[in-house]
Amino acid sequence: MQGAVVVAGATGFVGARLVAALTSAGVPVRCGSRSPDSARRRWPDRSWVALDVDRIDTVRAALDGARAYVHLVHHMATDAGDLVGAEVRSAEAVARACADAGVGRIVYLGAPVPEGSPSEHLIARARTGEALAGGTVPVVELRASMIVGHGSESWLIVRDLAHRLPVMVLPAWLRSRTQPVAVDDVVTALAAAISSDAVPAGIHDLPGPEVLSAEQILRRTAGVLGMRPVTVPVPVLTPALSSAWIKLVTRADFRIARKLVDGLTDDLLLDEPGVWAHLPDAVRTGFDDGVRRAIAEEPPQTGGGATWERWARRLARPAR
Repeated sequence: MQGAVVVAGATGFVGARLVAALTSAGVPVRCGSRSPDSARRRWPDRSWVALDVDRIDTVRAALDGARAYVHLVHHMATDAGDLVGAEVRSAEAVARACADAGVGRIVYLGAPVPEGSPSEHLIARARTGEALAGGTVPVVELRASMIVGHGSESWLIVRDLAHRLPVMVLPAWLRSRTQPVAVDDVVTALAAAISSDAVPAGIHDLPGPEVLSAEQILRRTAGVLGMRPVTVPVPVLTPALSSAWIKLVTRADFRIARKLVDGLTDDLLLDEPGVWAHLPDAVRTGFDDGVRRAIAEEPPQTGGGATWERWARRLARPAR
């Protein structure tokens, strides 16, 4: 197919990797960013355009002549009072712009919706998918829970807690289960979804190969790091209090961390095999291997964080 693929959020954790994969495969990519000049200095070999989903004029300009559009943006790092409304409004405008530009397909990375009372950010993820699909352009929505990889805020929380706490306080909500997926597998699925021949339009779950509780995720990550923390169950520690605790221990953006933790009170389970039914040659990355890859990509720790982690390793029991 002719025309470029426009990636909104091309500087992000998933977006930058997707652009690299598409470019390596010979796919022409137009990289969208709210700060294209800054992005161009970091990645001068990529084609950058101004694209802010809250400024529809930039979206229309970026989409000119494009064959596909990939939506990898959200408002979680902002303090907008109405997260759901903000995301839905921008998604509706993007859907109209894609239709007007003659885009053949929209690909969106969403999240599962738990049973019970989903958090605001999970509601926003689902409503964004609905808004994009409400237009006339076919949409592929891939739903992933926790993505394991260097650069992910959710992974950063797990990594820092596992590496910095020889004694862990485990609130009851850490028993909630999910299916973490390696970022390389997410990129594989997104790249395939851009081709209409590979993945049909519709909603497809993007599960990792194992169902793990949040507690198991922390323990397994610590084990890969060579540590076996002492754990102390505390049934009364709420997600709100846990967010404050995470702020003290980890480097994660607190605005994002608070919203992520709110979404951990219920299971986030996905249908099997999900999108992998359409990608029979794909081999999913095991959780431990995904953790090893994420750790291998980290730059060396410096300053107080490095000191903290050295002491934590000395105080922790070695992994069996």
